[in-house]
Amino acid sequence: MFDWLKLKKEPVHAVVQQFELVAWPSPDTPVSQCRFLVLDIETTGLDAKNDHIVSIGWLLIEHQEINLAQARHVLIKTPVSVGQSAVFHGLHDKDLSEAQELAEAITELLQQYAGAVFVAHHASIEQKFLTMACQRLYGRSPKFKFIDTMQLEWQRLLNQGKVIHQRDLRLPSCLNRHHLPQSQHHHALEDAFSCALLLLSQLKKSRDQQMTLGELQALSRG
Repeated sequence: MFDWLKLKKEPVHAVVQQFELVAWPSPDTPVSQCRFLVLDIETTGLDAKNDHIVSIGWLLIEHQEINLAQARHVLIKTPVSVGQSAVFHGLHDKDLSEAQELAEAITELLQQYAGAVFVAHHASIEQKFLTMACQRLYGRSPKFKFIDTMQLEWQRLLNQGKVIHQRDLRLPSCLNRHHLPQSQHHHALEDAFSCALLLLSQLKKSRDQQMTLGELQALSRG
């Protein structure tokens, strides 16, 4: 009688469906056996609802080694001018005139790296922009799970009894503290590479050399 009140459930887009069919490693998986996809997203601003992705950089960590053969740096066409955001990421409208469509890049990311553990520095930004991109492209986003190297560093410093300032958690500061090389800040692939180096250093400095993915997730949540 009240069937007309039932909302029609939209079918799940094939890209999202296939991504969700591949499960994350179980929480008891040793970190040394995990496949990490480290990524960085550059945008026109920090509001995922109103701003746009201009570039994405990513690479894989497998067997605790960075696989540079899998590294990608993708420039993304934007529906609006990049405006003053070019000051930060260095990309101007002319640089994006022949860039990829967002759909191509996000589809490649989801199809190629389902089941990988996603990693970013200050990961909430990447997570929000990826989620919003998927909602726009596919009507629904998978539930992304990230390891956040910024949160891992905060936890590490906290355990050492250090007084922590926000500036201490920025990627360049973290790299300096771990005696890692600095890169061109706000270049998506170079920041992803720096984040990968930081993650490996954080894991190496961990007291628990047999850390599981579940334990790493708990540290990442702070």
